[in-house]
Amino acid sequence: MRQQSAADMGKSAEILTPPAGFGKVQLRLASLACTQQELTRLQGFLSNEELQRGNRLLDQERRRRFFVGRGVVRETLAGFLGEEPQDIRLSEGEFGKLHLSDYLQSDALCFNVSHAGDLLLMAFCAGSEVGVDMEKVRADLSFAPMAKRYFSDRENKELFALPPSEQLSAFYRCWTRKEAYLKGTGSGFSQPSNGFDISLLPGHPPALLAHRGSPTQTGSWVIGDVETPAGYCAALALSTAFPSQLPA
Repeated sequence: MRQQSAADMGKSAEILTPPAGFGKVQLRLASLACTQQELTRLQGFLSNEELQRGNRLLDQERRRRFFVGRGVVRETLAGFLGEEPQDIRLSEGEFGKLHLSDYLQSDALCFNVSHAGDLLLMAFCAGSEVGVDMEKVRADLSFAPMAKRYFSDRENKELFALPPSEQLSAFYRCWTRKEAYLKGTGSGFSQPSNGFDISLLPGHPPALLAHRGSPTQTGSWVIGDVETPAGYCAALALSTAFPSQLPA
């Protein structure tokens, strides 16, 4: 695989520093805002299936973000793989996780993406599955019903034991860590999100603490927080299968 620097990419993507212990992972942050000319260029990378899928989105803004996001992902992957963006073959898993099609070796590039607002966060790692989630923080979010529905008993107990002023931040920490893990496994919310416990208390390191359906998972995944621009929260999950080093 050949790595392309962010400066070489057609649409600039910021290189983020991964959390401590995640040195094998490479993170990219890109804006989904673009000119019409840039949108047209990025759409030229997409497959017919992707174009058709995007055109089925009735909301114009969602359609634009889909086209730009897929184009940026393809362009970034092309930089790592030494291929043309339009030639990369992408597939979706049973629950929607994007991956490179099977024409590549098993130690090929694994990746995951998340978008919030007009930002796109991408994570790449050779040989180990990775998941990432980013959310735009809403100060007015009614998070209590969401926590009671999607969080485990332990997570809810810890969340609502915190002072009210700390609960919103703790909610977003837990949400992004949980979703990063679920996306990394490829299951998404088809796996009960209240069936495992993620750390959320201030000052406690990110971790998968317990998994009632598959206890060995706690030793198979590591969780980290991603530094993002103000107003966002993001987390990263990585399979502990030894990851190959992305080429410099």
